[in-house]
Amino acid sequence: MSDALLIDANVLVYAVAGDERGRRCREILSAVAEGRMEGIASTAILEEVWHLELSGRIANLSGQTERAHRLLAPLLPITDETFTRALQVSAGEIGANDRIHVATCTEHGIEAILSADHGFDEVASLERVDPMDPRFEGFLGAPAV
Repeated sequence: MSDALLIDANVLVYAVAGDERGRRCREILSAVAEGRMEGIASTAILEEVWHLELSGRIANLSGQTERAHRLLAPLLPITDETFTRALQVSAGEIGANDRIHVATCTEHGIEAILSADHGFDEVASLERVDPMDPRFEGFLGAPAV
C-alpha cells in the first residue's frame, strides 16, 4: 500500500453508516487522525460530500463535511492544470469528478486512492484500495505512533 492515499468522498460518506463498511471507514479515518496513515483529500472530494450533506438525502451526514475538512486540511487544490489533465483521462465509464480525482493524484504523485468505487480499477496509473481490503485489518489495530 502506498504511503499516502487520496480519500474518496464515498469513504467519508460511508463513515456515517452503521454497517460494517461504515465501521471500517471510521477506523480508517481514526488512523488518519492519529497519524498512523496519511490521508489526503482535495476540494473536489469535500465538495461531493458537502453536496450530499446539503441535499439531506443521506441520514447522519450532517456536519460530516466540516469534520472531514478539519481532519484532512490542507486540501489539495483543483487548478486549471488539474482540470486540463482531467480532460485527458481515458478511463472508460468514470465520471467527471472521478477524472478530476485521477488528475489530482497524477499531479501530486499520489499512487493510490482509498475508494469503494470499482470504476477506479480501470485507471492503470492508479491503485484503488477498497476500505474493506483485508490488508487494513492488522494495520488499523496497530497502536498510534
